Amino acid sequence: MAGEQDFAARLRRFVAGVAPRTAEAGVAERMLTSFLDTERTGLMLACAVRAAIVIALVLVFAATSPYVGDGSWFLVLMPLGIAVIGIAQFEQERRWPRATWAKYAFMVVDCAYLAFILIARNWFASDLPPVTLAVKEGALLFFVAYLVHGAFSYSPRFILWTGLCITVAWGAVVATAAAQAGTFFSIAPGADVWVAYGDPNYLPVIKVVYDYVVLAFLTGGLAVAVWRSRQLVLAAVTSERARANLARYFSPRVVDELSEREQPFGEVRRQPAAVLFADIRGFTTRCETMAPEEAISFLREFHGRMEDVIFKHGGTLDKILGDGLLAVFGVPDRGNGDAGDALACGFAMLEAVKRWNVERAAHGAFEVQIGVGLHYGHVMLGDLGSERSMTFTVVGDTVNVASRLQALSKEIGSVLVASETLVKTVRDEMRKEQALIDELRFVGPKHLRGRENQTVVYALEATGLRAA
Repeated sequence: MAGEQDFAARLRRFVAGVAPRTAEAGVAERMLTSFLDTERTGLMLACAVRAAIVIALVLVFAATSPYVGDGSWFLVLMPLGIAVIGIAQFEQERRWPRATWAKYAFMVVDCAYLAFILIARNWFASDLPPVTLAVKEGALLFFVAYLVHGAFSYSPRFILWTGLCITVAWGAVVATAAAQAGTFFSIAPGADVWVAYGDPNYLPVIKVVYDYVVLAFLTGGLAVAVWRSRQLVLAAVTSERARANLARYFSPRVVDELSEREQPFGEVRRQPAAVLFADIRGFTTRCETMAPEEAISFLREFHGRMEDVIFKHGGTLDKILGDGLLAVFGVPDRGNGDAGDALACGFAMLEAVKRWNVERAAHGAFEVQIGVGLHYGHVMLGDLGSERSMTFTVVGDTVNVASRLQALSKEIGSVLVASETLVKTVRDEMRKEQALIDELRFVGPKHLRGRENQTVVYALEATGLRAA
């Protein structure tokens, strides 16, 4: 039981390293529950398989046993007890899954019952060989099967417990064999070793020692193997969870790079970045006449298309804002052309919408119009929110300005508005994206809501797109 509690705590700690920035409460608890359910299912499977095998072997033995007579039923019914114990444990796991102590108790019963079978043999028959023969002929293998059974629980502690139970039970069998009348341990000088070994009453001490050594190796090896498997599960859960979180923001190429880091996003900090806001024009009004399924399907397709464009240009999808989205370029790592990438992404998003409108027109669907706002400056980036709901994002005046520029695009009849700061940065980067600046029209200073000073802006006319 302590083993499961330790693993539960460690699983929570492992996932907690990722979960705080997933904005999902109870992630670790759900993973733990899923893992423990898998353990329980594995143990139930082992119980069912064990019962089926024992019953099959008993039926075969009953049909072919050379031991016939008044006591032959004993040799059939005694092993059936192993199957009955397995069935009882199966039912216990099915009906009372939270009783984790039960599997430890059942293992004690299993080992004690098997030891009893080997010691008692068939007291209705007088011609059976002594218990020493069972020791010499490898009856320990019957106990080893319980180790395999225990491995289905994926619990190192339970395997060690199983090894301890087998050690005690096998010790009882050996002690009984040693205490029987006629048992001898040593060979007289000059006696033929193989002749003595063939004597049913001879108990080879060295074999008993070897049996315990092998038992110790098997128990320890299986416990380590299961422990290692659990570590791999923890690592896989952590890795996949981290990759899933990163995939919410970044392209697959960037995810592969960031997932190799201890801290993918780095520390909370301030750094320059280009910010892009995009929004669908008039969607709120149109949404009132759309069925819920139709509206959600439309938004999913829009966001999917825009996400592809953002990732293609090396951007980060910071958040989805209903019928809009926020993308950042230069986060978490700065590049040599973040402003140019953002401007090229804005143009590419408009072109993607134009192509989408051609497809929609063929099906009689309404035309989609979007507005894009772009700004460059310092942003603060890190995890925001509470422990229950936390996410990685960027905040700051640069983000606010980009949002206001997107709103301004509708006011001035444009589809894309960029700040002078972003335009100058694109020029300074000396990359091919600066050619896009020639397509922008100088608008001049504009007053943005919530800001005292005016902002100089450039705009792209609604070429190929009808401005609202």
